Amino acid sequence: MADRYCPECGQKRFVETDRRFGHLLASFFEAATDLDGRFWRSLRALLFQPGRIARDYIDGARQRWMSPIALFLLANLLYFLMPTFTDLSLPLHDQIRGEVYREFAPSFCEAEETRWRCGTTGQLHSRLTEPLVRHRLQTERERAAEAGREFSIERFAQRYDARSGEIGKLLVILHVPFMALALMLAAWRRRRYFAEHFVVALTQLSFVLLFLPLVLHSVMALVSTLPWQWSPAMQLALKLGVLALVLLYFALACRRCYDSRWWSAACQAVVALGAFALSSFTIYRAVQFVLTIWLA
Repeated sequence: MADRYCPECGQKRFVETDRRFGHLLASFFEAATDLDGRFWRSLRALLFQPGRIARDYIDGARQRWMSPIALFLLANLLYFLMPTFTDLSLPLHDQIRGEVYREFAPSFCEAEETRWRCGTTGQLHSRLTEPLVRHRLQTERERAAEAGREFSIERFAQRYDARSGEIGKLLVILHVPFMALALMLAAWRRRRYFAEHFVVALTQLSFVLLFLPLVLHSVMALVSTLPWQWSPAMQLALKLGVLALVLLYFALACRRCYDSRWWSAACQAVVALGAFALSSFTIYRAVQFVLTIWLA
């Protein structure tokens, strides 16, 4: 290589000092503090320029940004480390029907404070996954009998709840194909490939993973310092406000990515969010539940 930088890829000529640990630290410091680098530039665009990264990626201008899948993995990692304030992870008593409590914890149906659990209907998947639950709880009961201790469904529920959040955060990407399919149907006039709709959905979900924990965690931390109580009406207002902001972000992203009119972009945003909710209630919760029951 005759020049200081490679004419093909732009890499700087490798020299002997590049092998030292100081060079590694310097590279890390430069990447972390370069506010105009691809990482910070992509993060700013994701949060404050809805659809910009997806539209540039679709148009072929990809050098300026992190790839959408890398950005999603980063957002998913940050989401994994943040506290969960959403219903993407439900406790065990919300996932199973009351018949399971009648069989494995009849005392719950007699105590007034826990009687309500014996009347729950569970989720959409509960009837289909109930044989797996009964088999798992029966195995736990047999193990407890062999060990000479009393079986407790609450002890199993604690293990389930501890594992459920972790597994749920890893499975968030299951929503993306369904959001992409919904966008493909809602924007069918644009004649775009499914992969391009997938990129739009991926960036929208990346925003949700970054925005929701940061905003909700900050609001809850702020409220905990105030003297008044967090009332149900305030919680509802916060949820509606967050939902409105997410819808607005989705609409702006669709308007930029599909060159849609405002009314069309709003409809596409509702369709994408509806696909997220529908896939969450049907596919995501079922897969999360089965994996957690198996691993708990």
